Amino acid sequence: MKMLQRFCDEEINMDKIWRVFSAMIAVAIFSCAVGRGAIITIGVEAEVTYVDDLQDLLGGSIGIGDIITGSYSYNSDTPDTNPLSTVGDYWHYSAPYGISLGAGGLLFQTDPTGVDFLVEVGDNHTGQDAYLLRSYSNLTLASGVSVDHISWQLNDYSCTALSSDDLPLVPPVLGDWESNYLLITLGPKGSSSIQGTVTDVWLIPEPGSIFVLGLGALGLWRRRKKRSRCR
Repeated sequence: MKMLQRFCDEEINMDKIWRVFSAMIAVAIFSCAVGRGAIITIGVEAEVTYVDDLQDLLGGSIGIGDIITGSYSYNSDTPDTNPLSTVGDYWHYSAPYGISLGAGGLLFQTDPTGVDFLVEVGDNHTGQDAYLLRSYSNLTLASGVSVDHISWQLNDYSCTALSSDDLPLVPPVLGDWESNYLLITLGPKGSSSIQGTVTDVWLIPEPGSIFVLGLGALGLWRRRKKRSRCR
């Protein structure tokens, strides 16, 4: 009986140490996030609606109905450089920010060594709400074909999709927008293009957030295990 009590006391002490350690890790991760701003990463899935490739730069790799998947990232602390009260321009010039999309075995992505990536938010500007992503500096395809622009734009002419021009911390609600247009242009002066409609978006947690959630789950498992042993 004494040995069982001693074992339970040791388990309790270990549990206290674990809680302190978990709290320290969580605080450290939170402090780092506050210091550099939160990296917002949003997953994307889209369907190709049109392909204009008379020069055969894509080699038939992508057709209407194909699925495009990927993600884009921006920093929540990026300042607004547009002086208008109805438009927010949030420019990013360094990795890991930008966009990466894949379809038909091809990868279209921001050049991490020369990021030139814009998130623009328009709230009741010229009679519409707007949400725009555009990457101006992108990696060439493995075939050597240049990727001119990668962009996605949402428009709402009822001006009810947004309430401000602040940089959103969550994905847009696709059902709130009347127009949904994804565009990738390739080759000299964007001579070829892929057009599509985004069908799904979702928030991808930061690795730090996942780690903290993992610590919480492991701590809960330890407490349940301890209780089962000390009954």
